[in-house]
Amino acid sequence: MKAVTHPAPASTRDRLLDAAAAVIAADGWAAVTMGKLAARVGVSRQTVYNELGSKTELAEALMLRETDRFAERVTEVVAAHPGRPVDGVTAAFRHTLEAARVNPLLELALGGAPGGRDDFLPLLTSRPEAVLGRSVETVAALFAHCYPEVRLTPSEWAVAVEAFVRLLLSHLVQPSGSAEHASGQMRWVIGRMLGA
Repeated sequence: MKAVTHPAPASTRDRLLDAAAAVIAADGWAAVTMGKLAARVGVSRQTVYNELGSKTELAEALMLRETDRFAERVTEVVAAHPGRPVDGVTAAFRHTLEAARVNPLLELALGGAPGGRDDFLPLLTSRPEAVLGRSVETVAALFAHCYPEVRLTPSEWAVAVEAFVRLLLSHLVQPSGSAEHASGQMRWVIGRMLGA
C-alpha cells in the first residue's frame, strides 16, 4: 500500500506574509499592523516581530517573495520558447505585465487602489536593490542560460533586463493600451537589443 504524503504545513513566516498580503488586498498597506497579523494567524505579536522584524522589513519580505514567484513564472514562460529569444523575452514581458496589473501588492506599490501611494512605495524606492536588483539578476541569468545564441555577456544581459523592467514599470504606471499592444511595441525593442 502506497503511503499517503501530505504537503508540509506552511511556516509561521509564510502564514504571516499571506495574512499581510490579504490585508493589503482588502484595505491597503496602512491597515497592516503587527497586532492584526498576530490575530489573523493566531500567534503573539512578539512572534510576528521575531519572524518578520519591523514593518519596513515586512514590506521588503513581501516584495522579495513576490519577485521570486514572478521569476518562477517567467522561467516557465521562457521554457516554452526554446531557441527563440525574441519570442521568449517578449512572452516573459507580456506575462509579467499582465500578472502585475492584477497583483494587489504591485498595484499598491505603484500607486493604484486600494490605499494609494501611502508609505509602501517609499520603502521600495529607497532600497531599489532589494526588488529591482533581485529581479534583474535572476531574470538576466535565466535569459543568458536559456538563450546562449544571443551574443550578450552576463553584464550586458543585466543592462538589457534592467531596461526591460523599467519599461515594464512605465507601462504599469502609465498604461497606453492593452498588454498586447505594449508587448508588440516591446517586441521591436527586444529584437533590437538582442541583435535579432
